[in-house]
Amino acid sequence: MEDSRILAATALMFVLATSASAQNEGMATYFLGVGYPYGACGVPDEVAAHEAGLDTLSGQGNPFDYVALNVYNTPRDYTPPGPRPLTGADTVRLGTYDNGRNCGRWLRLTLGDTCDGANDGAMNQEFCRGGTGWHPNRYTGSQAYAIVFDQCTDGNAWCRDSKWHLDLHVTLLGKLRKDGILLPPLAVPVLDATGKPKADPNNPWAIEYRVSGFENPKVSWEYVTAPHYQGEPRFWFSLDSKIWYMRLIVTHLPDGIHGLEQLVGSEWKPARMDGDAGQMWLLPDPSVTTITVRLTDAHDKPVMGGRTWTFDYPKACGTSCPKPAILAENVRGEGGVVSVPRLPRPVAPTVHLGADASLRFSAAVSGIVEVANSSGRSIGTFPVERGRTPAIPLAPGLWVIRFRLDSGDGSAILVRR
Repeated sequence: MEDSRILAATALMFVLATSASAQNEGMATYFLGVGYPYGACGVPDEVAAHEAGLDTLSGQGNPFDYVALNVYNTPRDYTPPGPRPLTGADTVRLGTYDNGRNCGRWLRLTLGDTCDGANDGAMNQEFCRGGTGWHPNRYTGSQAYAIVFDQCTDGNAWCRDSKWHLDLHVTLLGKLRKDGILLPPLAVPVLDATGKPKADPNNPWAIEYRVSGFENPKVSWEYVTAPHYQGEPRFWFSLDSKIWYMRLIVTHLPDGIHGLEQLVGSEWKPARMDGDAGQMWLLPDPSVTTITVRLTDAHDKPVMGGRTWTFDYPKACGTSCPKPAILAENVRGEGGVVSVPRLPRPVAPTVHLGADASLRFSAAVSGIVEVANSSGRSIGTFPVERGRTPAIPLAPGLWVIRFRLDSGDGSAILVRR
């Protein structure tokens, strides 16, 4: 009897463990960008690109590597369930976007197997039809970090039937690593006649990519704190903000945002999220030009131990902010706790640009390098053999070199004059 109880308990634990490990597995797709002037979370591509140039150079997560989460969880029902944000009885249909409450959070994703049959997101159809089913490939098990910046509401099975579906910004397809090794990119920029990346005509902050080898695999993921976080949140005034109507965008968050309060006189008053744009907030008192706020994170805890930030309405806005986002001026933080982690130092050997446009290392090493511009946008990965790469067409400017070699990994910043 005792043995049977142990077996039953073991079986139950196996079922629970299997359910827990599978609960965040969904389908992966990709998309070009959040759109213009900003995406569902209220953050423009312009801001993501700007912050990528700041954060990746200090080893932090790249906010241009972002994902979209499902607004709805409505298996086999492909019609919009109601006005957004979802309220009342409609909340039973909430997807992982959670009315914007997961905006600004970081996650770690792992790609799974790929179907060798049809996997087209067709309504009322299984994800994998025909062929011989799901199979691993060289990208199975590869990982990347990403931030939630957008939402998916399309009327296809991926956005409705796959609760844990991730729509990946196309830049992520060039950032996948397996066992620490950067894999060959699944997406590369399309070049125009002059050899420059071709701009997307619908978004001035996006470029076109050519994708090959990405077949909408399975994906599993979990939320994490911002990778190697440094500094403090950033505050931007959104398009059309003005005295008496201020929309504040909050970015560079350690762990998402569930609330923003403004100090009005001696009282803290809650701001209101703009619809379900989770990082855009309407200030309760927009009649002042010097503003003090505090934040609550995705776990409903005070950000940085209750730290407050005071800043000024930007002069560049004039009577109405003319751009998708304009940084607040004179930002001052006070109180709480600011943690600045020590990042690992780059590993020798050193690297420089050779006269033949190859990268030259100070030792006869082998491995792989990724080359990105100052905005964090990758131009590709290149093999290293006996301490050098093939010729790489680098335009004048600052370049970020990340490498994994047989002697260790590291990074460097090069300037092409």
